[in-house]
Amino acid sequence: MINSDSLDAQLPVFQALSSEIRIQIMDLILGQNGINLKQLASSLNISISTLSPHVAKLRDCGLIRLEDAPASHGTQKCCYPAMEQLLISLDPLANLAPVILEEIPIGHYSDFDITPTCGLASATSFLGQVDEPRSFARIDHFHAGILWFTTGYIEYILPNSIPVNHRIDHLSLSFEVSSEAPRFNNDWPSDIEFSLNGVSLGIWTCPGDYGGRRGFHNPAWWYSFLNQYGILKNLTINTEGTWLDGQKLSDVTVRDLNLNAQSILKFRFSVHPDRQNARGLTLYGRGFGDHNQNIRMTVEFSPDPQ
Repeated sequence: MINSDSLDAQLPVFQALSSEIRIQIMDLILGQNGINLKQLASSLNISISTLSPHVAKLRDCGLIRLEDAPASHGTQKCCYPAMEQLLISLDPLANLAPVILEEIPIGHYSDFDITPTCGLASATSFLGQVDEPRSFARIDHFHAGILWFTTGYIEYILPNSIPVNHRIDHLSLSFEVSSEAPRFNNDWPSDIEFSLNGVSLGIWTCPGDYGGRRGFHNPAWWYSFLNQYGILKNLTINTEGTWLDGQKLSDVTVRDLNLNAQSILKFRFSVHPDRQNARGLTLYGRGFGDHNQNIRMTVEFSPDPQ
């Protein structure tokens, strides 16, 4: 974690993240449990000599670390993420809010109640039996990079890292999602509800469960006849309401939810069986789909006047 109240002190971080190719490098490193320079260069279709200064810049500002790892002949340099959280506190600047960035892996859910069709999979295999809800209770469900179900819910406890005596002003979640059809169906609308701490934030109708081409980041073993990718959505709760991709979804605000440093944040995706379009939900995490990301959370906060 980087925790700083000075913009000047973190100028190297901002400079490192201002490059599209370095963002791509970070994406690849975060999606792997160690990746060597040759693999990075090959994935980006660039030479090692072109890659090296970008890796050095990310290393020097503390975003990644390099370690020696065994290779078939001697050792090789492997890249690893150096942190899971970036916290930049800007309290001296009254017009800017402190921000916390978090990432929640798809498999790190805390509760579920679902019906088939359903399942979950890691980068290497299905986890448990497909269409068996009990597979969601497996101890290795944390490794899931994709999950799907027809009706019911999946719930995540979101990390709450804001300082004591502060309150949340803005909470945003970014995730890749689709409906859930047997195999896939690009025209398969599903009514998906979002809720936080038991309060409904609104319902969105997902247009389909997408296939017909491979998702850009799916592992090689993932079958081509299954769903392949989703839509990247951004859900935001602020002092004016709840928004989905900038369009108002409901009038529920962060003040209605009273979100502060003591709050346990239970976020739920649901598909209710009594809805007109009860056609399931698929969540794509790192290593699956088109966007190679987990659930990304952004939190802005300020001192609590109470």
